[in-house]
Amino acid sequence: MTHTQNRRQLQGLPVRLALAALTLAALPRAARAADAKSPANAAPPSAADFARLEREVADQRQLIIQMLTIEQERYNFLLKLLQSGGQAPQGATIPTTPLPPHDPLGGAPPAAAEPEASAVKEKESPAVAVVTGRVQTRAGTLKDAYVYLDQVRGHSAHGQTLEIKQKDKQFWPRVAVVQRGTSVVFPNLDAIYHNVFSTSGRNAFDLGAYRAGETPRSVVLGTPGVVDVFCNIHSRMSASILVLPSAVYAKVGADGSFRLENVPVGPRKLAVWSPTTKPAQQKVEVTAAGAQVSFTVDEQAATSHVNKLGQPYGSYKE
Repeated sequence: MTHTQNRRQLQGLPVRLALAALTLAALPRAARAADAKSPANAAPPSAADFARLEREVADQRQLIIQMLTIEQERYNFLLKLLQSGGQAPQGATIPTTPLPPHDPLGGAPPAAAEPEASAVKEKESPAVAVVTGRVQTRAGTLKDAYVYLDQVRGHSAHGQTLEIKQKDKQFWPRVAVVQRGTSVVFPNLDAIYHNVFSTSGRNAFDLGAYRAGETPRSVVLGTPGVVDVFCNIHSRMSASILVLPSAVYAKVGADGSFRLENVPVGPRKLAVWSPTTKPAQQKVEVTAAGAQVSFTVDEQAATSHVNKLGQPYGSYKE
């Protein structure tokens, strides 16, 4: 090794020492950056999380101390080498700085940490099961019936759309189930005017009169409950829309059977609804193996309705 090379080695030492010091100073910033990336709704850290963090900080501190010690040894070695005229002692080698096991400034963690992260993710995933059963009616015919999970909060179905056509002076379909936040569009395919409206609580709306060829009008249904839909011109036009808080619902088959999937495990309340029967509810304990439920519903008598002004319909020929 020449004197020039030795000088370059010594000149580079302050840079390496400074980098090591910067690494030590950057650790708190890395921790804050990791916290900033965590979701706002993440669960608070547990005692195990704090213990693991303390171990990681201790390991990083030990690594940095080792790096600084080795750099000091390199400095002393090269200084003696210069003082001896460039002759290194027999068998002596320049100490080398070990590489860290991973980037202390936020790089990828060791592969061994991945299973732990996967386990945490799996633990946080809610357990769900399947509920099966049957619905029967004491009188009449069961038609357009649905079973759904009641008293649960789900995400709004923002961006989802349902189309209910106005054709031959009827709504198609006449029965529908949507998740709250769904936009329902009412295209008019008749050459005559229709005026779609509802007076159902917080989902009340009035789309005004329009006919075929005009831009279809729509409404966003944001409150759970039954929405009765009518035409202000034609009294025989009616439809029923059940607005649910979540997407956990299923249509009852022709034989009265149903299969409700993605029901969270635990004590739950299920409900059955049909526009021709009275609503019914039942509490059930849902286990990991699921549950079975049976409903018996009563027929609901049909009722007349008034126009959007609360008055009887006129003598318009339908």
